[in-house]
Amino acid sequence: MNKLYKGIAIVAGALATLAAGCVGGFILDTPDTIITVQERIVEVNNTVEVPVDVMVEKIVEVDNGNLDLVLNELYDNKGLVDYLVDDLDDDELDLVVDRIVMAQDFKSLAVAEVKAELFDELDNEDVTLADNSTIELDDDDMERLRINDDSDEVLLSRVDYEDGDADVTVIGTFEQDDVKFDYNVTVEIKDYEVDDFEVESVVARE
Repeated sequence: MNKLYKGIAIVAGALATLAAGCVGGFILDTPDTIITVQERIVEVNNTVEVPVDVMVEKIVEVDNGNLDLVLNELYDNKGLVDYLVDDLDDDELDLVVDRIVMAQDFKSLAVAEVKAELFDELDNEDVTLADNSTIELDDDDMERLRINDDSDEVLLSRVDYEDGDADVTVIGTFEQDDVKFDYNVTVEIKDYEVDDFEVESVVARE
């Protein structure tokens, strides 16, 4: 199964689990009692081990608020959720919601860093224009910063959810002296904090 189908299958399973809580009448987040079958080893006469199916009650807390979170993430990212489920097994659905929250935090950190630091990072940089002339960027003259901050426009890579690490790609535009520029920036997150900021490219529009 390729990554996209696997991602959709896993998140669909998570949605089914959450939806079941809603349909089953758990709107008030009341616990649901689920009967599961577990195989245990029972000792008979201290000499023979016989596997026996034992009925076990398991309490599962249903949080109906997660359904909207999952649906919005799927919609905003056009169903492309490899960054959430790439390393998950089918029985790890409970991690999807936590990962969505972390992914949104990574993106928010990166967008805030670009907003605060981009012009300072680009100060005194030379950019070649369409006519092969160059313009020196000046943080006092740069203006109209635009960040493409929709969820599907801010991209995650090399994500480590356990350690709180991710590389976040942020793109957008700004202007100087009536010239519009496109930029591409990578913000490196380490331990849930911004660790590095690198401008990958700045291109003047014709």
